[in-house]
This record gives sequence, structure tokens and C-alpha cells, in this order.
Amino acid sequence: MDNALSEISAHPPTLSHGLDPALHPPQPGEFNPLEAYLLDGSRQCLRPPVDRFQHAWLAPMALSAAGNAYLSRRAARAADGGEELEPQRAAPAPGLSLGDGFTSGDYSLGLFHHDASEASIELLRHEAFREGAAGSLLCLLDCAAPSGLIHRIELTHKSREAEPSKPVMAAYALRIVQALGQEGPEWAERHRVLPRILAFLRYLELNYTGLHGLMLSHSALATGFDSDVLTAGLPDRSVEGPDTNAFMVLEYQAAAALSSLLGRERDAGELLERAERLTLLMERLLWYEDERGGMYVALRWQHGVGSLEAEVIGHRDPAGRFRPIESWTTLLPLYAGIPSPPRAARLVSRMLDPEGYWGPQGVRTAPADDVYFHQAPRVMLYDFKKNGRGPVSNWSGPVWVLSNYYMACGLARYGYQVEACELALKTARLLKKGLEQGGTLHECYNDAGQGLWPRNGTFMSWNVLALTLLREHWPASLQGGSQAG
Repeated sequence: MDNALSEISAHPPTLSHGLDPALHPPQPGEFNPLEAYLLDGSRQCLRPPVDRFQHAWLAPMALSAAGNAYLSRRAARAADGGEELEPQRAAPAPGLSLGDGFTSGDYSLGLFHHDASEASIELLRHEAFREGAAGSLLCLLDCAAPSGLIHRIELTHKSREAEPSKPVMAAYALRIVQALGQEGPEWAERHRVLPRILAFLRYLELNYTGLHGLMLSHSALATGFDSDVLTAGLPDRSVEGPDTNAFMVLEYQAAAALSSLLGRERDAGELLERAERLTLLMERLLWYEDERGGMYVALRWQHGVGSLEAEVIGHRDPAGRFRPIESWTTLLPLYAGIPSPPRAARLVSRMLDPEGYWGPQGVRTAPADDVYFHQAPRVMLYDFKKNGRGPVSNWSGPVWVLSNYYMACGLARYGYQVEACELALKTARLLKKGLEQGGTLHECYNDAGQGLWPRNGTFMSWNVLALTLLREHWPASLQGGSQAG
């Protein structure tokens, strides 16, 4: 199983058909400045052990002034033997006296499970980042609840969220063990990685198995795709969506591979059986055919409803016809290898429609011809745990490097190599253009290539996957690039 849990070719295909003529092939070294910026920026995301975190760890962005002041104060307190500091030294850091800074776009003091996991796909290739990538997983495991619950966001002094991480932790652990080579199994045994991963999977099964037999998403925020229209605004633990279930299939497969590496073949076999069962349920219950070929939908269980179709999350169009709500997550099963080749072909056709998902900068997170599509920097979303609304990241139209990465992997898995290469090139040039024009990177972009959020352009995190895409599809474009050491 590859780091990306996909079947990507390392060699770009012949460009005799399919590639957008406006996209000229990359030149050797074209992306060297981008590579240097991403790797240097990722170094600035490394954090030392502090408070509850006993290992080096990774944040999604470089330290802000407020974050630096806070960590400096905590380090000084630790150096003083844990004693309270003098009042003048203990003054709150600017911007942190009332909150953690996330609302304003300062994520520099948070350990985000999804950011750390997916950034590691690239960062584990570089020796300089392995300690931080592995340490982030260990910090998340160390802060887990006795029930096995791994929280989706941790702060150095407390769990920020009571909600679970999404099912990407076994895949994360497997990447680390593979990256560590011969030392990997011993590292996993020493830190009790597999038992804690299996405890998390068991927690999800016990608490998030819906009444269709599929996995429930805790909330739109917990999916990691904050405003995704399949989940946003609906009560917690009420949606069985294609994204959570696709990741759960991959999680079972990764946990099986990890079990095999550690000599637990019986566990591996049982985990693969669970993956196969969940795949079958997705194919039987979530696939929905329409005039555009079909897609995977989301379900809400309702008492007394006698047909599966009546539980599909959707709306009525102006003509009164029922339409399932769709977003890029309805295509995400491609990444996990869920659909049969004929169904995959229908999904790919849907993805490649320029009036829908296939935009000039990559895959839009909602189709442009959909009534719910928009590319605002932020979205107001009701948060049930806070009993109020607040701003969240927009996954209802903007282009994200992460979703481009998942879709490129899905395209390549099913043999659409030219399209995967085009998406890889669009992604890298989107970031390259942002650096050339503003010297910064953002977490999402509009169709014009403008960075949307954070406004100060400090986001790093899984933007490093642009390098993974280049390496897998255009390796010559990084020739002579910077050394990560």
C-alpha cells in the first residue's frame, strides 16, 4: 500500500490526447521556488514538546506573534520548574486573551489530526520532518480518551474539541511505519500504536454506526470539510455520507496492513473483511443514478420511512423534481477505490465537466452550475455544541489543494493518467502564481486563482501535497530542486 493509499504511476503519460492545450508542460526546475517555500514553511510549522505534548509536533502554519509569545511563556514556566510566573511575564499574549485565535485564521497553536495526517504524505519523504510527523500522531494518541476516542483538534493544555477525528489515523500510522523502514515496526511496538489505533476504530464502530449500517459523520466540522452541503446545518451524528465511509474503508485497509507488518495476521484478515463489507454497503445504499450518470449520496435515517430513496439528503428544484444534494465528496469514493470501473467512469465524466467541478484551478468543491455554489472566503455555520453561529472555512465551491490531491489520486487509480497530470499541474501552478503575485499561500482559492483565507496568507499544512502531485506525475519539474535534509 502506497503512502497515498492509491495506485499512482510515477511516470507521466504521453500527452498526445486529453491535456488542456492552455497548460504547457512544466519545465525542469520550474517549481523549485515553490518547493523551497513549502519545505521552509513546513519547517516553521514544527513545534517542540510543551505541556501535554511530549513529542515534537506539527501545526498548520508558522507561529504568529501571539502564538510565539504564548509558547515562550510556557517554556519559561517549564524552565522555572512549573512555578507560576511573575505577573508581568504572565500577561496574555495578544489575540489569545479571549480565544485560541482560530476564528481570525491563526491556527499556529493547534494540532489538527487531519492536517498533520495528510501533510505527512509528503513530509515523511523528508528526513527533517519525520520526527515531527511521527510525534504529532503520538501526541494525538497520548491525548486520547480512555474510550479510545482520538480528538480532532488538540491544544497544548487541553482538548479543544470533544469530537472525534475522522478515520485517517490508521493510514497516518501506516505511513509513518513505512517511512521509518526497518525501525518502523519497533517504533510502533514501543509506542503501542496498533492497540491504540484499534481502540479508536472500535470506538467509531460502537458510537458512529448508523441504522443503515454505514458510518455516521459527527458533524460538518468534524468531517474536516466545514461547510460541505451534505452535512452542514444538520444535527450531529445524523448523516451517513460518502466521505466518512470512504475514509473508513481506507482506515480498515490501512489497519490491516499495519497489523500484517506487526505479525497480527488474524487481525489483518478481520479488518479486511470489515472493509469489504462496508464497501458493499456503500455500493448498494449510497450509489444514486441520475441523468448525468450517477454519484454517491448521503443518507439520513428516518423512522417509518419505507423506501431508501426517501432518506437521500436532497431538495426540490424549481420544477418540483427531487435532486440529491451533491458536492465534491460525492466523488470521493474514487480515492478509496470503491466504485466499479463503469461507475468510476460515470463519476469521472461528472468531475470533468467544466460547467460543474472541473475549473481553471482544479476541482471545485461544489459544481459551479449548482444552486448552492459560491466562492466566498468564509461561511456562517450553526454549531450545535456552541448553540450559535460562527465563521468556518468554505468547502462549497472554492478550490483546495487537499481535494485536488484526492481527486488526482482517484483519477490515476482508475487509469485517467492524463487528467490526473492536468490536475497536478493546475494545483502546482495555482500555488506558484500565488507566491509570485503575493508571496503567500492560502487554504483555498477561487476560479480566478485568488487566495481566499486566511487573508494574511499564512496557511501551509497540506499545501505541501502540491509537491507530491508533481513528484508522482511530473518528476522532471523538480529536477535540481531544493534539498529537504
